[in-house]
Amino acid sequence: MKSMTEREIIRLACTLARPLRPIDVATHLNINHRTAVRTLQVLCAKGWFSPIAGAVGTHVVRYELGRSAMQRL
Repeated sequence: MKSMTEREIIRLACTLARPLRPIDVATHLNINHRTAVRTLQVLCAKGWFSPIAGAVGTHVVRYELGRSAMQRL
């Protein structure tokens, strides 16, 4: 079962034409940055998103909606 926040994040990812950043989620939902990151990590664990590392490759900076996630909508 997805929470309302998780559903709204998935909806936001569908409308954007690029990978989702935690700041996009925090701004759109008016929530704390850490809460946005935590929720995106939960969605990654559930298989909805795939993390994308930054230029250095150590930190996840973007999240991409998974291909299988589009079929589950």
